[in-house]
Amino acid sequence: MSRRHVPVDWLDLEIAFETHAEDSASVLDLRTGKVHFVPFDEEVLADAEEAMSEEAADRGLAEGWLVRVDPLESHDEYDWMAQFAASVDDHRLRELLDVALDGRGAFRRFKDVLARWPKERERWFKFRDQCLWDAMQEWLAENEIEPTTAPPRHAADDNG
Repeated sequence: MSRRHVPVDWLDLEIAFETHAEDSASVLDLRTGKVHFVPFDEEVLADAEEAMSEEAADRGLAEGWLVRVDPLESHDEYDWMAQFAASVDDHRLRELLDVALDGRGAFRRFKDVLARWPKERERWFKFRDQCLWDAMQEWLAENEIEPTTAPPRHAADDNG
């Protein structure tokens, strides 16, 4: 299959990567670059602007003009937190983050620890944004999609 040139809506794609919902899915329209929300409840469909029916999504997937966008796995985000924690220079903070990452509730504890360290919290968000950007780039490459639109300013700044 050859690479498909798509005017990717970067914000839509980012939202799809971050949205974990059991009652819906996300699909990228290769013709428009828009990400559509596909609720499994027909009542929700009537209220959502960017929503697409399951039938339309199934047809688009079968015809090849839609690609399903699965959200990031929690273990990927956990790995990012562990990588970040390992990169922290302050021994005490690194220790607190390591403890926070142990067991259930790790995501909340990690964020709670960083709330007391504003500079490291800001660094975490930049690190996480870069990891998310890398994940989106990898997904686009795996699906042989060549974006024809420029990425968001923060992503362009980080990637030259």
